[in-house]
Amino acid sequence: MKSRDFRRAFGKPDADFVSTLQGTLRRLREEEERPMKRKWSLSAAIALAACLIFASAALAAANHWGLFDFLNQWRDAGTLPEAAQIVVADPPQAGGEGALASFRLREAVYDGEYAYLVVDATPAEGLLLLGPDTLPPDGMRSLTQDDSIALTIGEYAEANGLQMAVVSLHLAADAEGLEGGLSSGLDWRLEPDGTLVFMLSVEVPPQVGDALEGTLLCSVTPLIPAPEGEGITVESFEPDSDEPVSAFIGYDVDAQRVQRSELSFTLTAAGTSDMLAAGLNAAYPSCGVRVDAITLTPSPMALYYEIHYTVTDEAAYAAAEEGVFFEFLDEDGERLPDGAGSVSSATPQEDGSFVQSGSLAAQSGLPKHVTLRAYNCWTKERYESHELTLSGTEP
Repeated sequence: MKSRDFRRAFGKPDADFVSTLQGTLRRLREEEERPMKRKWSLSAAIALAACLIFASAALAAANHWGLFDFLNQWRDAGTLPEAAQIVVADPPQAGGEGALASFRLREAVYDGEYAYLVVDATPAEGLLLLGPDTLPPDGMRSLTQDDSIALTIGEYAEANGLQMAVVSLHLAADAEGLEGGLSSGLDWRLEPDGTLVFMLSVEVPPQVGDALEGTLLCSVTPLIPAPEGEGITVESFEPDSDEPVSAFIGYDVDAQRVQRSELSFTLTAAGTSDMLAAGLNAAYPSCGVRVDAITLTPSPMALYYEIHYTVTDEAAYAAAEEGVFFEFLDEDGERLPDGAGSVSSATPQEDGSFVQSGSLAAQSGLPKHVTLRAYNCWTKERYESHELTLSGTEP
């Protein structure tokens, strides 16, 4: 059976799906990277955790996560040095308060294409905040991304007399001009002082313009101990089994105390440059499509692109199982690295054509020529490549 990347088949996911998927990938990465260790007694682990808490608290001020900490944690996001100049600390905002946690926009960038938001969630005394899709049986690494505390989240909370609460955070999609704007990336880190810090990257529809007025919908859901055989369940798969196994985690949702709050903010576009739109006529007969236009929009954060293409040979396109995608190549024929924006996605248009959008590492100037190669996102088969001259004519 062939592996299938269902992002290509179904277009852009919504915010809740993205949050859940990223949490699942986070868990898988944790399982893959977890080394074999000798068993610790719970009391010894708790004692070590307590020492680490005191040591970490002294360094809390130096350990605040910022925008570029998130963007560059797994790879170089390819932003330009001047990107630091368009970061806004404590932008205009209102709301976000609550009895369980308060939310604050720590810093943000809006470059006319994407909004990158770093949000603090500060808990009330006695609470431990968990990210979306994070639960008590998970290791503390799910919150801290390090192995310094060898406890599960539930053990850590019990050792420190903390009640756990799950935080959800996403951009409202019903504001004027934001009907198509969805969170395309969500990550979080637990800082030593207990603040849970989020980073969201949000693709902003062009009709919004230079002034972005948005609202973050914030929820905090406390967890309470549940009787045996009741409460929240999780599913897992045993080796060589296709049937999931359900298990209770010993906690349930305290539905009476769920907090819902809104954090409104205003951002002004900065660092934007003129878009280059080039009309083209590049045929890719092996996969049955034609590239009609490319648009490039430079920013210190990334070089955003759109590739407009049309199916010209239904049989060849069907043979590729509708898995046609494009990649930009450098002078050596190597794929150019992705930028800070979302992973590439293709969206069908009302006229039957498609638009692939994404971002490349930021560039100090617009290229006059690009090499564009088609490939099959299912099989990774490569098709034709063309060096295209970007004349700047409207598509």
